[in-house]
Formats: sequence, structure tokens, C-alpha cells
Amino acid sequence: MYYQHRKTRKKYASFPKNDVCEFCDPKKYSEVVYEETEHAYVIPNRTFYDHWELRKITDHRLIIPKSHVLTLADLNKAERADVMDIIADYESRDYEIYARAPGSSTRSVPHQHTHLIKAESKAAKGLFFLRKPYILWLFR
Repeated sequence: MYYQHRKTRKKYASFPKNDVCEFCDPKKYSEVVYEETEHAYVIPNRTFYDHWELRKITDHRLIIPKSHVLTLADLNKAERADVMDIIADYESRDYEIYARAPGSSTRSVPHQHTHLIKAESKAAKGLFFLRKPYILWLFR
């Protein structure tokens, strides 16, 4: 599985795969917890994206609900409101919001998580991408 928004899949592929959900206790997953609310955590994404919509990424965080669910719809109203409040706060600070569908073949963890992506405002003028050896160039 290859993610086109990352320069390499080597780092992602080297992560240990286990039966325990790593997002159920993100304090074990990440040394940094930016924010913790009653129902969710905000932590850095350990597989930081290199670019998003042809722009260089400057910050990449995840909102992880404390409940082990696949979708936002599976959260109760209080949990959903808490996550939406976090999303609204980050959106007002110019973060892009992104979450994969539960059936997505590129979803890495079967626990709902929402990406908060902050990118440079100026888009690259061009994009050159080769499938093998997985090289990506953005140029201005």
C-alpha cells in the first residue's frame, strides 16, 4: 500500500503491526498530546504527510476519539459535539480537515481519526511524480 502524499512508504511500513488498537491509548502512541478533552485527544501524526493539495505541509495532527469507533456517526452526541468543537477550532486556525471512510483501503488504523493538516498558503507550480522508485518533486 502506498500513500501518494508521502515521499516514502518505508517509515510507514516499518511500524509494528499488532492486534491492540494503538489509538485507544494515544499517550503510548505519541510523546506529545497537544490537547485532551473529555472525549478526544489531539496528537501529532507520526506519519507526517509531505504535501497536501500541492502545498508543503507545515503541521499535521490527529483528533482521536477516546471511544473505539469506526465513524463519527458511531459517537454519542456529547462525544460528537466535543470532536466537532475541536475541528471548528482548528479550522478557524487555517487547518485542513480530512478523514477517510471506514471502508477505505488506505485507512491505516480501524479507529476513527481526523487529520488536521496545515499547509503553506502558496501552492507549488508543478508536480513531478514517478511510481518507482517512489520519487516526488514539488517545485515553485
